Amino acid sequence: MKRIRMMQAGLMFSILLCALSLAVTVATPQEKKHSDPSKSCVSKDCHPEIVKHKYLHGPLKVKIGQCTVCHAPLPGGDHKFKLAETEEKLCLTCHKRVDPPGYILHDPIAKGKCLVCHDPHGSDEKQHVRKSPAVKLCNECHNKKPVLTKKFPHTPAGRGECLGCHRPHSSKYKNLLDTSERQLCLQKCHEKMRPVTVAGKEQKLHLAAEDCTKCHSSHDSNYPALLTKSPAALCLDECHKEIKGNIESSKFKHDAMTKELACVECHRAHDNKFGGLLRKPETELCLTCHEDVQAQIAAAKFKHRPASEKWCIACHLPHGSMYSKLLFVEYPSTTTSAFDPAKYALCFTCHREEMVRERYVDNQTNFRNGRLNLHYLHVNRGNEGHTCRACHIEHASNQPAHIREKVLSGGWEIPIRFTKSKTGGSCLTGCHKEYTYDRVNPVPLSAE
Repeated sequence: MKRIRMMQAGLMFSILLCALSLAVTVATPQEKKHSDPSKSCVSKDCHPEIVKHKYLHGPLKVKIGQCTVCHAPLPGGDHKFKLAETEEKLCLTCHKRVDPPGYILHDPIAKGKCLVCHDPHGSDEKQHVRKSPAVKLCNECHNKKPVLTKKFPHTPAGRGECLGCHRPHSSKYKNLLDTSERQLCLQKCHEKMRPVTVAGKEQKLHLAAEDCTKCHSSHDSNYPALLTKSPAALCLDECHKEIKGNIESSKFKHDAMTKELACVECHRAHDNKFGGLLRKPETELCLTCHEDVQAQIAAAKFKHRPASEKWCIACHLPHGSMYSKLLFVEYPSTTTSAFDPAKYALCFTCHREEMVRERYVDNQTNFRNGRLNLHYLHVNRGNEGHTCRACHIEHASNQPAHIREKVLSGGWEIPIRFTKSKTGGSCLTGCHKEYTYDRVNPVPLSAE
């Protein structure tokens, strides 16, 4: 009996030994295959693509090879794995978050989805981002409104440098900006847009309290300078509605307003280096386009006071007018006309109306023979009355009193020769013989 028991025990031991031997035989290849992840998990027979990146995630570097830091095998020994923890917890095991209370989180960060942007094994881009430049990665989520679709891209966006302005994880500023919109633009790139200093005094910026995006798009635009609308629409629709109404109701519009840049042809958008945000001093600005007038004024010996004082808006409106040449009131457009005070409204803003209405005057005009008002004789001749334009030129002349050298009448140019004396003068034209007048010692005039 004892012998039988010994035989049974020996048989059981043999069976157990065989089982253990079989177990070892089966398990050994698997153990060898997975006991060293750096040599097995990424071998050519398994997952070699995981390590074919320029930048490898720390646990995957050849000297570390700790795949099981993030992956845990499932029970059953069938070579199935799960993440050792949730995606967020795994990442935060090494990458501690430092978002202060109240910071705005990037949506993937808020949802614990780090792998939306980062590859967990490695990448050919720094920080293991899935795509580069950043704009390609950003557009994976922002595809409902792609970052770049328009004619003019913002330089950082055009280069795909989204992180030039935005933080990838969190920020205390809206849209994950690196700082406030205004400071971001002025400090990082557009330093020239800061307040200018004139005569030692810093000038206040136009729209100083506004964000730049009130006028400019942050990523791209179909308008120059990344404007959100055309310059005219932006200025006139958003702020200067009174000027818009004036332009729309005007019969004659300033040509500059019909150009692509419109308002900014003449005005600076950001600072008031000159009055009215003008790009140059007023008359200098006008003469930039009106070169013919500039040449006339420069060459003339006698200049009309508004021209000599560089005061174009004494007579002209800058945006639009009901009157030709953008004049702010009526001025005769022909050389002959029946006298009507309304037609002389421009002249009468500076000159006294009596100089043409009264036949005899004492000192209302120097153009008189004794007390006889010679302006009156020229103007008050029915429909053949001479207008101011017939004898005077508006900006400047080489003859005293701004007398023209010639005037166009009836299709031909009539010469005018005027000579000034201390107490009067003489005039010779194609209209009449030479006449002389004297305020102190009147000369007999056949026209009287």
